[in-house]
Amino acid sequence: MNYYDQNAETFIENTLTINMGTLYKTFEKRIKPGGSILDVGCGPGRDLKYFKSRGYDPMGLEPSFPLARYAREYSACEVIETTIQDFDTAEQFSGIWACASLLHLATPELIPALDKLAGMLKDEGIFYCSFKYSDFEGERAGRFFNDQTLTSFTDLLTEKLWIKKSWFTEDQRPDNQQIWLNLLLTKTE
Repeated sequence: MNYYDQNAETFIENTLTINMGTLYKTFEKRIKPGGSILDVGCGPGRDLKYFKSRGYDPMGLEPSFPLARYAREYSACEVIETTIQDFDTAEQFSGIWACASLLHLATPELIPALDKLAGMLKDEGIFYCSFKYSDFEGERAGRFFNDQTLTSFTDLLTEKLWIKKSWFTEDQRPDNQQIWLNLLLTKTE
């Protein structure tokens, strides 16, 4: 988290206004109005603010102190300063939103994190996550990344989660040519 703590202002500036409309619509088609949403790695609160404006009940997790503080103020939502590994709750959510966040977990951490999130998802809930599309795992530009292909991600899943839909998108930042793997997961096939 040192990268995000030290570069919070630049990260906020580069990500706060990204147009996420297409991803939001795909997720919202599968979540009940007013449903609870857990935003894992909520960053500056861009998605929390959107979900709240649409009448959902969102809550964020963010391990970086400056980003968590900004997200609380920007979104007016509850933001807990913690990692998914350290977060503990008995609550189950209608939706889990992990946009470009789980990609910072090494494979030995990612598998139990996915299982843990499955346990926090209501039976009829939907779980969105995204990864940079490649087979790279390691440090890049001061941050750890665990990129995924559809095959490598499928190999990580246990019987607790199923891929409902997968698709590719281009990065919305004008100076970035990255392709993203987007996934909607459910607890049933």
